[in-house]
Amino acid sequence: MTATVTEIKHNLGKPDQSFPCDLLHHGGNRMVISYRSDRAYRHRDIRIPSGTLTLAYYEEGLPYVLWKMIGPDGNLAGHYVHLCDRVRIGPDRVEYDDQLLDLWFFPDGDSRILDEDELRQACDKGLIDRRTADRVRTSAAEVMGEIHGIVTNFDGLLASLGIGTHSG
Repeated sequence: MTATVTEIKHNLGKPDQSFPCDLLHHGGNRMVISYRSDRAYRHRDIRIPSGTLTLAYYEEGLPYVLWKMIGPDGNLAGHYVHLCDRVRIGPDRVEYDDQLLDLWFFPDGDSRILDEDELRQACDKGLIDRRTADRVRTSAAEVMGEIHGIVTNFDGLLASLGIGTHSG
């Protein structure tokens, strides 16, 4: 039987979200979990079909969490990066503080910065200060510049754990 863990996303200015996920690897300060979507998702030109498998990487101390998303056809849908703060890994849960800005990387190498409007609105409402928002934008630029290495390292970890992916 597969162990289940809870992913808890702490949101700014709105309720926390919790998701039951399958634990694939618990390495103390890092964790790999999986989740299969039961609904389709769309954000502008990003389309994620129902049945997409998400392989997610969390590591304490990193300013992001990485999701590798594999469509039900076995092909890579893309990589989704949540910029975050304070990743905390426990025996049966992983938590992080969402920093609003997200990144999407298409399989062809194209990318999108998502939710800049939410970050700007949070600043305007005083939910996040300008300095923190600038730090989040800096983290986004760093991740965008390092995404190839980040993905390569995650794929290497998945391979070392014997977790196969069809396309990558």
